[in-house]
Amino acid sequence: MRILNLSFLALLALTATAQKQATPGESKVTDVWLVFKTHFDLGFTDLPQNVFARYRGEMMDNALKIVDENAKLPADKHFAWTVSGWPLSAQILGPLQTPERKQRVEKAIREGSIAVHAFPFTTHTESLDYEDLVRGLGFSSQIARTYGLPLPISAKMTDVPSHSWVLPTLLSHAGVKFLQLGCNPASQYPRVPPLFWWEGADGSKILCQYTSLYGSEIKPPADWPCRNYLGMIMTGDNHGPPSQKELEEILAKTTADLPGVKIHLGTLDDFAKAVLAENPQLPVVKGDTPDTWIQGLLANPRETKVARQVRPLESALDELNTQMKIWQLPVKSIAAELARAYEQSLLYAEHTWGMNAEYGPRYSYGEDWKKWMREAEAEPIPADGDYSKLKNSYAKKTEIGSKRKWLNSYDEKRRYILNTEEIVTSELTSHLNLLAKSVGIEGKRVVVYNPLPWARSGMVEIPWEKGKYFYAKEVPASGFVSFSQKEIGIPTISSDSRPSFETPNFKVVFDLKKGGIASLIEKTNGKELIDRSSGYVAGQFLHERFSSNEVDSWFNKYSRIKEGWGLNDLGKPGMAPASQVPYQAFTPDDWKMNVTHSKVADIATLTSVNTKGLAKQYTIVYTFPRNAAYVDIEWFVDSKTADKHPEGGWLCFPFAVKDPTFTVGRLGGPIDPAKDIISGTNRYLMAVNSGVSVTAADQSGVALSPVDSPLISLGEPGLWKFDMEHTPKKAAVFVNIYNNMWNTNFPLWQDGSWSEKVRIWGIGKKTETNPDLVKNSWEARLPLLTGVADGVAGQLAAKQSGLSTSRAGALVTAFGENPDGKGVVFRLWEQEGISGDMTVSLPAKSMFTKATPVNLRGEVMEKAISISNNKFSFFLGANAPASFVLE
Repeated sequence: MRILNLSFLALLALTATAQKQATPGESKVTDVWLVFKTHFDLGFTDLPQNVFARYRGEMMDNALKIVDENAKLPADKHFAWTVSGWPLSAQILGPLQTPERKQRVEKAIREGSIAVHAFPFTTHTESLDYEDLVRGLGFSSQIARTYGLPLPISAKMTDVPSHSWVLPTLLSHAGVKFLQLGCNPASQYPRVPPLFWWEGADGSKILCQYTSLYGSEIKPPADWPCRNYLGMIMTGDNHGPPSQKELEEILAKTTADLPGVKIHLGTLDDFAKAVLAENPQLPVVKGDTPDTWIQGLLANPRETKVARQVRPLESALDELNTQMKIWQLPVKSIAAELARAYEQSLLYAEHTWGMNAEYGPRYSYGEDWKKWMREAEAEPIPADGDYSKLKNSYAKKTEIGSKRKWLNSYDEKRRYILNTEEIVTSELTSHLNLLAKSVGIEGKRVVVYNPLPWARSGMVEIPWEKGKYFYAKEVPASGFVSFSQKEIGIPTISSDSRPSFETPNFKVVFDLKKGGIASLIEKTNGKELIDRSSGYVAGQFLHERFSSNEVDSWFNKYSRIKEGWGLNDLGKPGMAPASQVPYQAFTPDDWKMNVTHSKVADIATLTSVNTKGLAKQYTIVYTFPRNAAYVDIEWFVDSKTADKHPEGGWLCFPFAVKDPTFTVGRLGGPIDPAKDIISGTNRYLMAVNSGVSVTAADQSGVALSPVDSPLISLGEPGLWKFDMEHTPKKAAVFVNIYNNMWNTNFPLWQDGSWSEKVRIWGIGKKTETNPDLVKNSWEARLPLLTGVADGVAGQLAAKQSGLSTSRAGALVTAFGENPDGKGVVFRLWEQEGISGDMTVSLPAKSMFTKATPVNLRGEVMEKAISISNNKFSFFLGANAPASFVLE
């Protein structure tokens, strides 16, 4: 956001102007609670390390000064500054803080003058997985427990307009009672009441105040439904607390504007307790609010792919480590490594992805942009990180130090998820190889580990034969099967170039002009899965280049600020007119094909060098397993050309489904986009957690799981599109694989080489769609894992069962050392939308005797459940989590 240095009173005037509409009726407010906070940006205003230094030093000194100046006033006039959990825990109280200042901060925390809310910071929420969100609540919990305070019951996010409806479920099951959300003032926002109960897909409710700006007007609207009102006083990005003079001006103005109303200085928790005590009768809103900024994820396609792949592996590593201890293998604690992995994952999901694009080549296109980039890349990177040494004429104009500083801010963001990948993959590799070393098979062998709590079979790449596969049958739930090199053998492979062929499950016809599957017929029922009348084929690569017409149309519908920073941040100023650079949709039209056949799979590889300068080469690989009725489609680009002009890439999937109903497996629960999306949020592009089904009236259809990219559009490609109400009509799913739509702080171009995978499968006639969607999607997202060893045999059985659940579809998101206290935490998250009894079977030789139900922050909720014969049972609600501490 561009509100960086406005005074408090100027911010309040802006808020009042924006919210002055729609205040009919008569106010019944008797108490106004003023809560002060600054908006935390990880790196938007500067490099992260410089932002952190300001929080630790200058900002805290200013906050402590005003705290001290107000300490002698009555208690309800004591100034309190609210801070997000992560910067307070990791930076302000972190190892780089001075002992003297830390002591003063700790005193202020104990006295309530520095207050923490439940969230770590503002996130692109729907980009995350469940356990990342849970661990994110731990920073604030740790602070509260360290200083003997109650856990915070309020949470706050600012700037990002909308979030997945996992939030009411997450917060309610964590003991949080109140959520305050504020929007960037240029963006569209959910059309919800100003104060309401937000109901999650599991039926949980949380009290929510939504404001269409960062904070809220001090003067309550006339139709505010309660006696207590929250004046959320926000400064802009990393601006810091008010001065004593600003505070006095605010209090004087508030007292004058609200005669007879009691004014409190306090915290979000103070307001939450007061308003909840009223037992307010408020509207209930049940629905999802997809993020209208979510396109930014695919501004970093490679790192977003890493995030998509590694986040489920965090839970897999936790579980494997715990089970290997139970199997009496010599593994160490990984609690510290996992904590850092989750932290780095969260930092990648924090909502700022680099420095403000105003500092970069925002207005330059074509040759001007290429010149800017050559100059930026020519600048050296200072070893000590001090970019002020690179001062030049550009730096004097922008006051940021150098072009290289701006460019490298994006690399610093990317580093967070790469850190997670390094931690998790390194630990997983060592664990899996130790497991392979420990099994009772002599010589070269591989162990295949199943990280899901239900048994499964699948294709596995032979570790010593890259590109060749074997079939691992019936790998136990959370367990493993071992294979010797002799058992695996050497696969026999034949090849041809026929564009049509049959597999045990499908009849397939390829279109080599468009580069995809023109016909895919299931042999069990003769059903065609691909819409042959569509202009697309399945797996087709589509590149769009947008003109000023599409950009301007979207901007005029979406942006509430039509000029200045609103135009700069959301629009594309400086673009050539559409008459000079028109819209283009491009697909290579000269694909070469090779098909290999083995006893495990039929694999068709399509390549094209007819790229029109967009890349060196495109490759699409279609894998048809012989033992399973699905198709994996993996797109590869070799040396994509960087281009700042608005563009986007897609993989297209037109399905043969009449009058389709879509089910989207979102974070928080499955949604029907025709019914479950709140007006004002994103209806054209959204993140998927599991997969998407497209079904007809008889529940038959086709399903898809985007393995590497979370972003999908339904019915049509969805970049540069916004409407208050939109329902997809065509039975097609488009997976976004890159875009440079956002102009504020996401990278403005994509280049290099990477790949994106999608899995599709047919759905037979049935009454329930979700179970297969969840099961098949998670088997795509969380594949079978392998470890390798050679030499003497170990003592462990060659096949071993692990933790299992009585029905598939509930994810185990934690089974390891409890981050909130003693014992082992075990957590499930129901995915299918089905309530019912659940039985958990723990690994053999487990020594647990009781399971104590706790909430998502580790607080005891009910009496312990006895564990008998390594089993315990409980009721698991639809789309809900269940957490236990095992002892």
